[in-house]
Amino acid sequence: MSDLILHHYPESPFSEKIRLLLGYKVADYQGVHIPMIMPRPDLMPMTGGYRRTPVLQAGADIYCDTAIIARLIDREYPDNSIFPEELEAASGAMAHWTDTFFFRVTVAVAFQPKGLKHNPVFQDEEAAAAFAKDRAELTGGSPALSMDFETAQPYFLMHMKRLDNQLSDGRRFLFGDMPTIADFSTYHCCWFIYSNEAIRDVFEPFKIVLTWFERMSAFDNAAEKEISGKEALKIARESGPQKETRIAAMNVDGLSAGDTVEVMPIDYGFNPVRGRLQVASLEELVVLREDNDVGEVAVHFPRLGFQLKKV
Repeated sequence: MSDLILHHYPESPFSEKIRLLLGYKVADYQGVHIPMIMPRPDLMPMTGGYRRTPVLQAGADIYCDTAIIARLIDREYPDNSIFPEELEAASGAMAHWTDTFFFRVTVAVAFQPKGLKHNPVFQDEEAAAAFAKDRAELTGGSPALSMDFETAQPYFLMHMKRLDNQLSDGRRFLFGDMPTIADFSTYHCCWFIYSNEAIRDVFEPFKIVLTWFERMSAFDNAAEKEISGKEALKIARESGPQKETRIAAMNVDGLSAGDTVEVMPIDYGFNPVRGRLQVASLEELVVLREDNDVGEVAVHFPRLGFQLKKV
């Protein structure tokens, strides 16, 4: 496996999820700091149009969405797995709910008026307008990220209270003495709010959650070596992707390896990635594609949360 390259920006909550996981695994990595908003000319040739953050690169294999990125990291650094078999269904379901519905709640809480007033992105009118325009284009009319603060606040407080109760039996993490993927998904949602001092007091009633948050924060110690987007393109161009072809025995798509397909999220960010189908398992989708700037790359997606169709 090639060295891991994380394409991210510091304020991205989903990027924080992966940065923390790399720290937990004691995995040093290279990082490309991408713009918070489009355009991203050094990244799009690799992803084929997928524009959510972060993206993880391993040579010419490009991993989109933290669900598949986390599995790759866990596979490459298998000690203290965050996907224990005995908890795979429960922790996986909680992580997916947290990354989708609860993240939507988190966005509304983070972007409440008091939070925006102290958010540096929104201090400059031009920057704030550019950010709003970019996110409107990303969501494309989907309601998947829209929720007003008045609706979101009780949902947030309810879930924090439930987490406080769940952790009150002395367990160190959400499912026991070791963290699972659910801890990392929950952490990045809390981090998104906690990192804004103006609204941090929302956690004050939940002392046990705060203790858990501090315990998780201690993993944030991975060493990043920053490289440029041009360097990352060169690495991909000189590497070549993995060539393993797998179509699940339980073929639910009716597709064959080599078919021209498009893959895109089901909730927001409807930017289809087109290529030749390489892998279609119940966990993963992979398409091979070519670009003048990077040559041939394999773009990996999780099955959950994505749609696949033949062109």
